[in-house]
Amino acid sequence: MTPGGSKPQILLAHLCLNANRHVSSGSIIEATWGERPPASARKNLQLYVSRLRKLLGNHVELATAGDGYQLSAAPDQVDLERCQHLLRLGKESHRRGDPGQAGELFLEAIGLWRGKPLSGLTQTPVMQAEAARLEQLRLGLLMEYFRSQLTIGQHVEIIPELLAAVAAHPHQERLRVDLMLALCLSGQRHAALATYREAYQLLATELGIPPGRELQALHQAILADDAEAIGDIRRGHIFPLNASDGLEAAMLTDGFPATRTSYGRDHARSLQ
Repeated sequence: MTPGGSKPQILLAHLCLNANRHVSSGSIIEATWGERPPASARKNLQLYVSRLRKLLGNHVELATAGDGYQLSAAPDQVDLERCQHLLRLGKESHRRGDPGQAGELFLEAIGLWRGKPLSGLTQTPVMQAEAARLEQLRLGLLMEYFRSQLTIGQHVEIIPELLAAVAAHPHQERLRVDLMLALCLSGQRHAALATYREAYQLLATELGIPPGRELQALHQAILADDAEAIGDIRRGHIFPLNASDGLEAAMLTDGFPATRTSYGRDHARSLQ
């Protein structure tokens, strides 16, 4: 069910992102109209809420709560809640030593995503930040899935998905590591080394920094054909995220150093 018009859609999206929590009218107005709302914003908000209640019917409760509103919904009624729940279940499966089941749960969570988060609803800074937050959640989920598949030996099968993910997030080093591992473990050693060279050139040209330690270590292990070191890298970083909440776990940085170090300069010379 989707209300007509971008502002009622933003209202619904903002309430869903804060499901089962009180959301002040001021917060909704800022998310919907931005930092300079019109004088009619509060009146229009009341009208949108009234229409939204009719659209939702008895499926979900939208109640007035103080100076604001609260959307009360079961976990399986909001895709974000379902995704976070599946992510937690996947992590629990891993901790129990079942990466196969973890991968299935991660894949089910990935299936909840349809297109770009909040597409067409990012006219305000609040919604732009929410869209970025959701994209990081999706990215973190993808990386958990890829590592689960590497663990159970699905190296060849995930290469196309990894290639697409690297193209969409070219500066995310962990994706590059996973792609190199998948290529190397599927017998495509030259392609794995080419992936490293591409990453090195991109980081040096656009950011002026060397690849991170994990990328460099994997590169050296592949060059040396060191199966034990490659295995250690794969096993040592299968699930490096320890945050209990899926959103927190997904707030990843590329782990790049702020400036090019002497080690990076030495490494650059070694590639020349």
